[in-house]
Order: sequence, then structure tokens, then C-alpha cells
Amino acid sequence: MNPIIGSEVLYKMEKRRTLLLTFGHNLDHSNIHALVQDRLAKNKGGLQKDYFDPVLHKGAEVILNYRTIDTNFNRISDKYYLDDYHLTESQINGFQYSLQRLKGCHVFCEPRIRGHAYAVVKGIEFSFYVHRSLDGIDYLFPQYWEDANADQIVRRQLPKLPEHEQFLEMPAAISDAEKDEIKMSWILKLVEF
Repeated sequence: MNPIIGSEVLYKMEKRRTLLLTFGHNLDHSNIHALVQDRLAKNKGGLQKDYFDPVLHKGAEVILNYRTIDTNFNRISDKYYLDDYHLTESQINGFQYSLQRLKGCHVFCEPRIRGHAYAVVKGIEFSFYVHRSLDGIDYLFPQYWEDANADQIVRRQLPKLPEHEQFLEMPAAISDAEKDEIKMSWILKLVEF
């Protein structure tokens, strides 16, 4: 989805930290794990006291956080999410290049802009993980284990949607009312599919 990062994208990243998000349905977790072990593990650092102004290891240019979200709820997600990898630009490029050969979308995101979104439809609260890409797109992924009624619907209905519709994608610059309308429409489609 994103090209190999260059100086202009690295410059747009947070001062010393960025988040790379891989998402999709039935991701190739074994090959992702092999890539993380081969390309990232040796550069793993300890937990930082200051998340947004961390101390970089010698020679590193940025800390990479990596997250996977698989829309198949029976697959493992978030295995690497809390790990800090101290990397150079070329190491990030190499890791992303290898990831692009695997199934899924791979997007650089703002580490400061992430969280949760909610919408209530027919008295049921639906939850989403939210991440914002460096180019200003919000990605919303259904979250489960939050509301028993919503969980049943999401688990049953989400696999019926085409893969490219199993998450929401919207410009961050639109109004909250427009975002709510998109969420509501998506949930209604999910419920009625």
C-alpha cells in the first residue's frame, strides 16, 4: 500500500517513533514472525519511560512499533505491538519491502493518533480500534470482547463481507458527523448482510 519509505516519509514520522500496521484477513503469521525474528528482533529495546521522546540506541534513527490486526478472529493479532525496535531508515525499508511480498496491507501510522471508536446501533454498542496513517487516513477495525451482543454479530457476520470491507477507511479530515455516518452505515450493512 505504501511505497518504500524515503527521507520525506521518515521526516513526516514522529520525531523518534513510528508505527507500522499490517492488517488483513488470514495474514501469513508464520512468515511475518520469521521476518520479525530476522529483521527486527536483534534491535529490540527495553520499555521506554517516555514513549514520545525515547532514547534511541546508538546508530538508530527511529523506533519502530509493529502491529498486526487479522480480521479472522481465530488468528493471532498484536503479538509485537508493545515492542520497540531501534532501526535505521534502510532497516525499515528492508523490513517493509519484505512485508509487501506477504498478504495484507502495510501502512505507516501516527503513533500519537490511535485509540477506540464506538457506535450504538439498535441498542448494541460496537467498538473499533482506530489508527491514522501518515497520509491522513483513519483505519477502523472491529474490536471484540467488549459487548456480548456486538461480539456475536461481528464474529458471525464479518467473515461474510469481502476482505476489503472487513474494516473501515476514511479521511481523518472529515467531520465527526460524517465519520459517525460511515460507522453507522457499515454496522447496518454488517448486521443485515
